Order: sequence, then structure tokens, then C-alpha cells
Amino acid sequence: MKLPKLYEPGQYEDDIYALWEKTEAFAPKHRGDKDTFSIVMPPPNANGDLHIGHALTNALQDILIRYNRLKGKATLYLPGADHAGFETWVVYEERLSKQGKTRFDFSREELYAQVWDFVQLNKNNFENQLRSLGASCDWSRYTFTLDQKVVNRAYQTFKKMWDEGLVYRGERLVNFCTFHATAFADIEVVHKEEQGNLWYIRYPLTDGSGELTVATTRPETMLGDTAVAVHPDDKRYKQFVGKTIKLPLTNREIPIIADSFVDRKFGTGAVKITPAHDPNDFEAASRHDLPMISVINHEGKMTHEAGAAYQNLTVQEARQKVVADLEKSGSLDKIEDHTNSVGHCYKCGTVIQPLLRDQWFVDMKPLAERAVKALRAGKISFFPAKKLDQAVAYLEGIKDWNISRQIAWGIPIPAFQNTDDPDDWIYNEQVTQETIEVDGKTYHRDPDVFDTWFSSGQWPYVTLDYPSEDSKQFYPLDVMETGFDILPQWVCRMIMLGLYITNEVPFKNVYLHGMVLDEHGKKMSKSKGNVVNPMDVVSKYGSDALRMGVMTGMTAGNNQPFGIPKVVAARNFCNKLWNIARYVEDKVGEDFAGKNGPKPQTSADYWLLTKLQHLTDEISADLDNYRFAEAYEKLYHMVWDDLADWYIEASKVEPNSSVLAYALETILKLAHPFAPFITETIWQTLPKGKDMILTTSQWPKNIPSNAGQAKDFETIKTIITEVRYLSTELHLKTPSLYYVDAPFIKENSNLIKRLARLNKLTEVKDGFGLRLTQTDINAWLDVDRQTITSFSKQLEAKKTELTALVKKLEDRLGNKAYLKQAPKEITDQTRAQLKQAREQITKLDTDSQRFNV
Repeated sequence: MKLPKLYEPGQYEDDIYALWEKTEAFAPKHRGDKDTFSIVMPPPNANGDLHIGHALTNALQDILIRYNRLKGKATLYLPGADHAGFETWVVYEERLSKQGKTRFDFSREELYAQVWDFVQLNKNNFENQLRSLGASCDWSRYTFTLDQKVVNRAYQTFKKMWDEGLVYRGERLVNFCTFHATAFADIEVVHKEEQGNLWYIRYPLTDGSGELTVATTRPETMLGDTAVAVHPDDKRYKQFVGKTIKLPLTNREIPIIADSFVDRKFGTGAVKITPAHDPNDFEAASRHDLPMISVINHEGKMTHEAGAAYQNLTVQEARQKVVADLEKSGSLDKIEDHTNSVGHCYKCGTVIQPLLRDQWFVDMKPLAERAVKALRAGKISFFPAKKLDQAVAYLEGIKDWNISRQIAWGIPIPAFQNTDDPDDWIYNEQVTQETIEVDGKTYHRDPDVFDTWFSSGQWPYVTLDYPSEDSKQFYPLDVMETGFDILPQWVCRMIMLGLYITNEVPFKNVYLHGMVLDEHGKKMSKSKGNVVNPMDVVSKYGSDALRMGVMTGMTAGNNQPFGIPKVVAARNFCNKLWNIARYVEDKVGEDFAGKNGPKPQTSADYWLLTKLQHLTDEISADLDNYRFAEAYEKLYHMVWDDLADWYIEASKVEPNSSVLAYALETILKLAHPFAPFITETIWQTLPKGKDMILTTSQWPKNIPSNAGQAKDFETIKTIITEVRYLSTELHLKTPSLYYVDAPFIKENSNLIKRLARLNKLTEVKDGFGLRLTQTDINAWLDVDRQTITSFSKQLEAKKTELTALVKKLEDRLGNKAYLKQAPKEITDQTRAQLKQAREQITKLDTDSQRFNV
């Protein structure tokens, strides 16, 4: 079967993927040695289609899997999906809203069933999208985070923590979104700098001896103040510590305390303590045994504790009224502009309210200490390396983890509360029941579900059914590839939980990619209209083009602009590969290297085999060290420049079918991790031996070559390139080349004449023309004196212009004020311009040597 004339992306992908699945090409198989290689897919959220970030993640992971599979390792790429508790809940609530309904129209069980059906439909959609992207994962091991094995593991971990005292139930301050009515962990809160105010409020001393002025960014919370704090070393306030003050707008008397957490430079150095609505105040209240008064409820409105004048007002309404009342009573000293960092819900943007709530927490310090010890011991390598320090910093400053979420969608927390004794909690997995009877006591199920990260944080070992034969073989994973933005939320938690449950780190390496930005370097968002749908790109340009385009120019840990031109370049690469294959198939027929191996005869043959050997080594080294873009760039230039532009053109003069065949097979193997569909499509048209499927064939092995012969072709290339350059500069359509006593040129005359597009290639005793200078061979182009003179003047004029530019740029870079004031990208650009100008002058000097004939 021969390839069609035209490469049409999208015509072959479905059939090729079906072939892979039919032959079970993605199941781990041992061949040769017993090495293994495993990756687990960061599970996409089961509430929508894949986005461009998923395309990048899949491309990088699949490149590694396909490369290591070709290297002969038993590879396992574990697929899955995340129920994405809160994320899915938000999406489904938006869906209900469009139908004119809310979550309050249904029971908890009805909502769960509806979301389940919604998720199953979406899950099937993106599973097919992953197939379209070429993900070579073992679908027989597919895991959903609400599968029973995941639920069981979550319960086992929770029970282990329960028994060891690492989980506790308590009233603590939590980050609460009053719009979505659920709590968040600290790292899920988005902090934004906002322009606000600083209100200075006079608090009169109870004994009438004076007053303290307190500055606050949230005057409405003063209604819940239970103390005023000053720093113990602040001499301004030492005489006030131990006294009491009257809280304005209330009849309460509260103490003045000393605590070192107070920032003496903020405001007046005296701060209000509102334990129920500020994390620092909560900690201070715990140290000083202060009461905690909640004046904001879970709907974002003021409680009866705030006083009848403010009850049921929204936070913003209460702020306005409190300020007005303070001003009216003479208690407001002044108002200043102030920029403040304000926490927001990462989904709806609602200002997060710190509220007191009974929740389940995990004591993180023991888990974090063990993780830090493992990281400092070098048990996990990070790419980029600097992310290791970020992980350690997060773990060393970690706070207890609130794992309770007030939604119906997720894994129910297996805990029941005694209806007669609120402090009596028991662990029980009968979560399908609202109430249970134990020892004559009635217990009511906790209505909350686990934070999604609690189950997905156990992803590496739960997907491998730890402990199992799979986990013995493939755990720890070889690499965890994901976005750098979820380093603390997910990667660090996987490390902690992996060590806690399995006593091993969950993976040996962590590769963190950056965010995919639009072509202008802006974050993609629906509101900006710059979101790229990967499936639209696939339908137009093909999956292979998207895979290569999205990773072009990418480096670990850095955000990367993405534009369709990158995809177009990759599609053109596929087209070039297709045309090369058609040419080789036509020239070679049935005589492929898989049968007989390459038999080099010419310098071009030896040169190409040497190039392929070096390319194989370099791509192997790059992929072993996660240098994806560098590996692809080398492959791209090898195919486009060395194979297509040089060897194939040379083969038209001196054909060697065995080397052509070997070159095609080698390039298909090297390109397969990057462009699996087109390479497998071409492979299926070739005569094959035992390797019927490309994806399960073997990585190229080095073929001994002749370095001297290979170097000869480099000399031929140099001569041809120089002739082409001069012919273009002088507008010579059919140049003639003369040479003196040059056996090398005579031996390769047909090749040089053909590729340099020469009219004549003649050996003479002497002559006049434009001399070649890039080799030691005495040769020149047949050019008259008038043309040489004109060319010489052009070179001198250009050199004068460049010399002036060099002087200007050197003066600019010698100016200390410029270096100090100009942005770094501007000074870097200036240095690059200077380097380029100097290189151009060097080239002009080389060209000038040609006149000495």
C-alpha cells in the first residue's frame, strides 16, 4: 500500500488509534530488560471539555511514554478523571440557573444523581478527546475519583488519621464563600490588591482617662471586637495594658492586651481583635482566652450579635452604616486611602469571609516534616530545580488542612454525630444513611464531603490499587508532569500523603510546565475571547500539529505564548515528512532496511548515518532530561534541513536505497513520540518484519559509520552553500565554477554541479573570478571585473553602515544611566543587536577576501 499524494490531517487518526487499541499496544509489556516507566495522568475535571492546557499536558506525558516504550521499557500511562467536587458543583449550579432552578429545589440525593449523569456524559466526551490527542494510556486501568476503590482508599486514609490523632473536629476560622456556601483551604483563596480605606476609630477608656485610636480596614467587624491589642514593647501603650475600653456603638467593655503579633507600624500601633472574623485575631484570642463573637453569618449578613441596628444587613451595607454611626457619634477620627490584599473566591470572585465553623481538619505538621526531610534528601528531582525550594517553603509554613466541603457532590465524610451529645463523633462508612443506631445511641451523618484534593492527593497509589502487583512494579511513578500553579495544592499533598500511606515518595521526578498564554502573552479567558479550543485546532491541522505546536519553544516552569503559526509550522513539518516517505517508498520499493540494513557507499551515505546517530543520542539525552522543545527542534531541523534539503537531493545523483530506507525508518521512530499519528500511518505502508506496530517497535540503535567519509560530505556542503550564496548575491542564474588541482572536486563533480546548480564545473591551471573562501580548495566563480567591483563597493558601504551602528550601540551600553534606567529586556535587546552587527562585519570581511584572485 502506498501513501496518497496529499497529506490530509484528520483522515487517519481514528483508524490508527483503533489499531493501537485493537493490538493492546498501550498495555505494559516487558521486552529485553525489566525496566519500567510509569506516569499517571493529572485527572481532567469531569465537568467539561479539555482545554489547551490539557493538550500540552498530554503532549508532554505521551512523548515520554512513547519514547520509553520504544526504548524497550514496560510503560504504564494511567488515565483518569476527577469528579472535581466544588468545580463541578459550580458548573452544575450555573446549569440549573439557566433552567430557572437552584440547588434548593432538590434533595441532596436528587442533586447527586443529576450531577452524576451530567458528569458521565462529559467524562465520555473528554475520553474521546484524549484519544484524538493521541494519549497512549492503558484504558483498562482507567480511574474515576468516585470509583469505589478511590472512595475506599479515602476512607482508609481518613480512618488511619482518625486512629492516629491526625484528624480532628473543631470550631475553627475557615475561609467561607457566602455565594457558594462552602469553605475553602487557605491555598484556594485568591488574594487581590484592592484600593480601599483605613478607618481610624476612637475607643474610649472605661475609666475616662483617655482613649485609644484604632485603625481598621473592616469597620463593620468592630461589632464583634473582644479586645484591643498593642505590642508588648510599644512604650506608647505600656500604661494601657490591663485596662478596659468601651466598644463604640455597643455597650460592651473589652480589655486591652499585649501581643507580639501586632505590627507597631500599622495604623496607630493599636489593633482591634475580632476573633471570629480574622485569622490572626483568632490565634491571639486563643492565646489570651478571649470570647469569639460571630457578627457575620454564612449568608454574608450581619447576625443578631451585631446588634438590632445592623442585623440582616449585608457586609457592605453594615460597613456604610457603621461608618456613618461612628461619624455621628464622634468616634471616627479620620479616613485614609489604603491598598489592601483581599481574599476572593477563585470561582465567583466573592470576597471570602473568615467565619467560625465546625469542620474536619488534618494536622499537617507531622506529614509536612516527613515530606521536607525526603525532599532535602534528594528523593525527588524537580524540573525546574528552583521549584524544590518553593515546595519546601510551602511545607515548612503549612497550616492545618480544612477537608470539609459544604456541597452534595463528592465523597461523603464517614463520620456521625451523637444527636444527644454534640462532642460524641464516631467513624462509620454507612454514608448512604442519614442516621444510624450504635449501642442504643442515634447518630446523624455529617452532611459535608471531602475536599476533592483529599482523594486526588492519593492519586499515584490509588490508581495502582496499592498495595497490588501493579504498585509493586510501577510505584513510585517515574515522573509527575503537571502545571506549576498546582505545586502546593496537589504535588505537595501527593508527596505528604504518599509518604504517609506507602512510606515512599509517590514519584521520582516532578516536571512542572507553565501556563499556555495566547500569542500576545496574555492569559486565556472566555471574557477576553482568546481561548483556544484544542479540538478545533485538531480538526483543522491535525493532532500531531497541535502536539508539536503547543510545545514549541516551551521550557520548564515558564509560561509560554501559543499561536496558530506554531501549529502551522508543525503541520508543514508533517507534510514534509509525508513527502519524504512518498519519495523513499517510490525509490526503495521492497528493499527496506528492516530486512537488510543500510549499506553506505558514498560520503553522503556516511554523513547521513553519522547525523542520525548523533540525533538519536541527542534526542535521547534531551527526553531523559525533559528537554522536550529542544528535542523537537533538533528533529525538525534534521528532517527539514539535513534529510530533505541535503541527503535526498544528493540521493537523486547517487541513489542508495538501503540508506534511504534506513533513514526513513529511523526518522519515523525518532519522530513518533512527537507525531504519533502520521508516523504510524506511514509505518503501516512500509514492508515490515516483526515490528508490525511502530509504537511497540524499538528505538533506533547506532550504526557504525565512517567519520572521514562523513566529513567529506560536510566539505561538499560547504562548497555548494558558498556557491549558492554568491550566486544569489550576484544574481547569477547559471554560474560556472573553476578550480585548480582539486581532486576532491573532480571526485564529486556530478554531485557538486547538480546541487550547486552550475552551468560548468571545469578544472583549469589559473584564472580570474570570485574566489571561494570557506575551504582550502582553490576555486572561483566565473565573474567579470565590473561585477566584482560593484560587489566590493556594496560590501564597503554596508561595512561602513554597520561600523557606525556598532559604535552607537557600544556607546549606549557604556552609558551607566542607560543600564540603570532601561528595562532589562531593552538592554538585552541592545546587546543582541550589537552581537549581530559585529557578526555581520566579520562576514563582510570574509566576503572581501574573495577579491584577492
